[in-house]
Amino acid sequence: MAVILRIDVDGSYGNRILHYARVNQECFFGFDCLGYLDLFKKLIADLDDRGIKGSLFFLPGTVPNSDFAEGLLNGGHSVGLHAVHTQNFSHFMRDLDAVSKKFGGTISGVTKHGSGGMKLSRRHDPIYDSDTMLKYTAAASLKYFLGNGEKPTEKMELKDGILYAPSAFWINRNYREDRYSVDWLLDQSESQNIVVLVHPEDILRGTPLVAKEYEQIVSKATIAPVNDVIHDVLKGKK
Repeated sequence: MAVILRIDVDGSYGNRILHYARVNQECFFGFDCLGYLDLFKKLIADLDDRGIKGSLFFLPGTVPNSDFAEGLLNGGHSVGLHAVHTQNFSHFMRDLDAVSKKFGGTISGVTKHGSGGMKLSRRHDPIYDSDTMLKYTAAASLKYFLGNGEKPTEKMELKDGILYAPSAFWINRNYREDRYSVDWLLDQSESQNIVVLVHPEDILRGTPLVAKEYEQIVSKATIAPVNDVIHDVLKGKK
């Protein structure tokens, strides 16, 4: 059993104006020389130094440029879509194609941007419906959907051949009950695969407590990329 370190890459630029143009208005390019994905790159460099393989999910507006994308794959990280335009299946597929082409078609799973209620960008679909996401996942011939629920006791399951994790252990304490401590996570992950959900901004620009808990997790937990977990789960079902 393992922790899946799910990193949702919501932020494009540290500069708010550039980020707004890139992600919210979808009308600007990703220029490395202007600091594109700098926070995410710092997080990945640290994971690479530790030999940890993450599970990385990109919006169409935060997809990495080709050389960096290739480096992520060569580093053994799992990559997936962080879906933002989910009003219908054709919009979902447009998101998937935009991200997948940067990774040579290797994407096998998806997460959803936003948990309902708040519209996060100009064309973002704020509705969070796990049943719809599971249907899209199956229709796109993907293998897994990692949900945004806040009850990490909910176990992963196979639903019509799709690996589904309903909930996650959110590093952001606004989305986690106090009873789900890091000690609880470390103990529980010995017998259950658990998704830990982080954003680069949580770790590098969040509170000292969040940074401390993240450090405890990456230092002590057994972490595996989601593609490896899928392989083990499906192998166990044979």
